[in-house]
Amino acid sequence: MLIYDRVVPLNRHTHRRLRLRSAQHNARFAAELNSVPLTTVEFPHAASEYAIVFARLENGDFLPAVVVGLRNQQNLYVDENARWKRGYVPAFLRQYPFMLAEDRDSGTVTVCVDMAYDGLSEEEGDALFQENGDDSENLGRAMTFLQDLHGEFKRTAAFTAKLKELNLLDQQVIRFGGEGEPQRELGGVYVVSEERLLQLDDAVLPELLRSGAMGLIYTHLVSMRNLDRLSELAQQDAAKSAAAPSAVN
Repeated sequence: MLIYDRVVPLNRHTHRRLRLRSAQHNARFAAELNSVPLTTVEFPHAASEYAIVFARLENGDFLPAVVVGLRNQQNLYVDENARWKRGYVPAFLRQYPFMLAEDRDSGTVTVCVDMAYDGLSEEEGDALFQENGDDSENLGRAMTFLQDLHGEFKRTAAFTAKLKELNLLDQQVIRFGGEGEPQRELGGVYVVSEERLLQLDDAVLPELLRSGAMGLIYTHLVSMRNLDRLSELAQQDAAKSAAAPSAVN
């Protein structure tokens, strides 16, 4: 669930008075993520700022993600005011506090909301439902976004399933820190092996090209150079902390 704490199905009767305070939108809910799930349609946007890697799920499948921290529970892209510092904000975060839950047996989906989000209120903000119980315009837009994102994650699953089928993903430990700097390691990430990619049978390559998978693979590989930005952000945060005045007892 990552960023979700108290998820319940959104109900037009139970939540008739619920409002979303847009001014409260912040990234506090993501402050302890060191990676964020990503869909393939987002690769071109994300690759200009982040390193795109792959995470292995409990069921053995893989999911693309952008790396935003150098250690557990660290997000270098969330500032002291709980705002996203810079760069593209992944759609996984932009859907919050909503999400779609899918029943694996029937395939039906339900719109859910995280009632732990501090931007929800019954007194102020944009109403989720009209007085007659119909969806508000804002909720309608949010639901369209959720449905589109749900579809993109399904298409992303097909892409990563192909990478798994072709045995192209290698687990790696990424090391940070230059000479004289503390060394940091980021484990549990997977990267496409370009060596195995180039050894694929000629019969397989046309399919990867036509499907767009080859372009996604190389977008991922090129994005890995953005790992240096994480070290820069970590150094900036450390310098800011060192310069901050200490508390007086």
